[in-house]
Formats: sequence, C-alpha cells, structure tokens
Amino acid sequence: MGDRYGSREIMDVVLKDVRTGEPKAYLESLTTSSLEFQGSSVYARGGKGHPKLIGWDSEKDATMNMEDALISKESLGVLTGSEFKAGAKPVHKKEVITAGTGGTIELTKEPLASKKSFFFKTTNGTVMDEKLVAATPVSQSMTFAGLTEGDRVIADYYYNAPTTTKSLTITSDIFPGTYLLEGTTLWRTEDGVDVEALYTIPKLKVQPNFKINMASSGDPQPFTFTCEVLKDTNSTAMVIIDVLEDE
Repeated sequence: MGDRYGSREIMDVVLKDVRTGEPKAYLESLTTSSLEFQGSSVYARGGKGHPKLIGWDSEKDATMNMEDALISKESLGVLTGSEFKAGAKPVHKKEVITAGTGGTIELTKEPLASKKSFFFKTTNGTVMDEKLVAATPVSQSMTFAGLTEGDRVIADYYYNAPTTTKSLTITSDIFPGTYLLEGTTLWRTEDGVDVEALYTIPKLKVQPNFKINMASSGDPQPFTFTCEVLKDTNSTAMVIIDVLEDE
C-alpha cells in the first residue's frame, strides 16, 4: 500500500531570478498558500439523448496564491516590479511645537529653504487656528510676532532625509516579473511522521494586483501575492513536488 499524507503546515518560499537563480525575496512568514489547477474539457456527443462520448482536456491553468503576514523591502519590490534605492531626498514633516520665550520655536529638523514651509497657531495640534508669518528667516530656530510662550504651533516643512533612506517608486510602466519559486513544507504520514515536501515552480508570473491595507483596529491585514504558473521554457513542467523520505 502506498503512503498517504496530510498537509497542515505553511510553506517557506524563495523567489529566484529565472535566468541566474539568484534569490530575490524570501517569504517565510506566510499565513496561507494554495495551488489551484483548472482546465477546459470539450466532448463529442451523439446518439439518442445526445450523451458525451469522448472527452478532450486542454488549456491547463495553475494559480499560486500566497498571503504574507509581514512585508520586506524585497517582497514589496516583487509585488511592484521596482526596487528600493538608497539616497538622500527631501521628505515631509509635520510636528506640533510649544513656543518658548519670546515666541521662539525649535524644529527637530533643519528645514529646506528650497521647499515652502507653513506655520499655524493651534489649540489641539490638528486644527489650524491662525496662519503665522515668521519674523526671522526659515531655519531650525524661528521667532514669530504675536506668539507668546506656551502657545502651540503646527510646523509643516521639508527636510533632507539621510543617505541611508531607502525609496521605492511605483511607476506606470514597470510591472512585476517572472520568478523561479522553490518552497519547503511538511507533510505528515499516517504513522505521524513529518517528511519534507519540496515544491518547485520553474516560472511564476506575479500578478500586478495587490493592496496595502491600513487600519487602526481589527487584525493586521496580510499582503497577498497572486501568481500565474507558466510552463517551463525547457520542458512541459509547471509544478514539481518532491517528497523526501528516509530509506
């Protein structure tokens, strides 16, 4: 009698460059992963009652769906087709500051003179009660006429982020790529022994549809990878499963 298995463990996945085999992203915090297969069948019919006589199967499709509880710079790059690049750049900052002696405020960052800065008197840190005009040039330390010690100020400005800043740009003309997927999971035999099951998908096309959910309540939302399985360039293989068992 052949072995039978149960599957109740998530898969650890690596996505690799199809040409070079270099790893591009590790997905090791997946919450779910599934392989779905679909095909089309057509039939020759004839005779009384017009029953099906012969069937032909074609158009085999396979889809790989994965949900990751956590996102990395590499896996977000896979979803977008873009890469994070390091470099200094202007970034926005909004902060609420309590004025000191003489109506002076101290910004936490050095504001850029090349970008417009705006200042408002506020009572709760959100509502802009009165627009303020600086009595001194825009700098990290500023004085405002009509501002007294203890007044609260909204400061809206830009500063230069450090060169270690990583930036990703989602553009209109760049889409996700095609990868080699190698996955590892565990199958359990009827004897209660866990054996390693290896999945290989030679060509996996990541679909361009994804969502980044943000909410202040409820469970954290996973990041979804929806992928189409393509035929291997050098064979008819779409998905390969290897079960590793001791002799």
